Amino acid sequence: MSTISRFHITQEKLCMILFAFILLSRASITTEFNYVPLNTTAVQTFYSLSMLGLYVSKKISTKKIGTMHWSTALSALLIIYIILFGAIFVNPPLAQYTNGILLRQMLFLMIVFSTVSVTVAYRLFDKMLLTAFYTFSFILFFQFATHITDLGLLNPLTVFSDSSRVRADYGFSHYNALGAFCACHIIIWMILKARHLIPFKHNILNVIVLLISVLMLLGSASRNAISSLIVYAICYGFMSLKETPNRRYFKLLLECLLLLFLFVFFVAGASNIPLTDLLNQSNRETLFEVALPTFFSSTRTMIGLGLASSEIYGMNLTPYPTYWLDNSYVYVLVTTGFIGIILYILMILVLFIGLRHVQLRAMRKHTISLTIMCLYSALFETTLFWAGVMQNYVYLLILLVAISGYFNNQYSNIFSKSIKETI
Repeated sequence: MSTISRFHITQEKLCMILFAFILLSRASITTEFNYVPLNTTAVQTFYSLSMLGLYVSKKISTKKIGTMHWSTALSALLIIYIILFGAIFVNPPLAQYTNGILLRQMLFLMIVFSTVSVTVAYRLFDKMLLTAFYTFSFILFFQFATHITDLGLLNPLTVFSDSSRVRADYGFSHYNALGAFCACHIIIWMILKARHLIPFKHNILNVIVLLISVLMLLGSASRNAISSLIVYAICYGFMSLKETPNRRYFKLLLECLLLLFLFVFFVAGASNIPLTDLLNQSNRETLFEVALPTFFSSTRTMIGLGLASSEIYGMNLTPYPTYWLDNSYVYVLVTTGFIGIILYILMILVLFIGLRHVQLRAMRKHTISLTIMCLYSALFETTLFWAGVMQNYVYLLILLVAISGYFNNQYSNIFSKSIKETI
């Protein structure tokens, strides 16, 4: 194992340190506290180049060349998409906004691709996931401790009531950003548990950290984050039916839970206010009344109105009245047209095909559940495959590693090789 002799840090440890560093840097944007007081563009560039250097070093030492996987196809589609609509099909009135999102998305992809490369090359999935869990735990604990008074706003019973819902942000940029962050933290723990890894030596620490995460999630009152976690759990439960001795009763239980979830989400959520008003107050009704009619009446249906962030469209800084595009699919269609939405459909298909080839059952179930959850969450936020949301730095890492063939080995857990794969 190669080392940096002066500091006695192995290349594997350096990868984990850099990963924690970039997550803290991104948290500086998601929260009001500046964890890494450095220029974000410089930090992202430094991180990507450092990880690329570590990847090349590993390939040179092992004299192995990377192979083509489904992750290669998905990565290529992501790059083609952003180059097409960020550099080629540019709408002149939106050029300055397109340049901004092009830079942001390219930096995001550089970070994700370089992280995936070293994770696969050094066989570091478990350790990188542990690093993410520790980093997220630290951030959540710090935000919770420094905004402890927000705990007084906790009232889970009002989550689905638009008139009486009380929300706390614990120093995050938005309530939904906090909710998504907590949901990601919980999902990381679930995958670690499936990998037979315990983050902290003492279970009481894990309980405390997860309790804080759940309290902050409920405090955010983020319907998207809370319902997304439920979708994740239901998907995972249904895929586990074949492994359950009393699967008929388990299936009945899941169906009851699903019906209960639908009842709460659609009935209790509309108990105090009509559904159309709920859509209007959350800026979703304008998707159908303003954004889509504007798109279809334009002359740019093939290539879209122009790539710009959802915030730019939301504040009506473009020549096109659309208001907030809080739906990933509508956002892609409106901004990049039919060509863009076709590319997105191809990305989703490639991802599912790749996940079907994951041989390790536990990871296949978790990654498919994660993908379905992300597709569901994308109905309410502009998050699918985009930069700007903290969880995507972890979710894309998990999914791209999964479809790279990483889990198609004799041993499922390189952190503990006593666990043998059963296909």
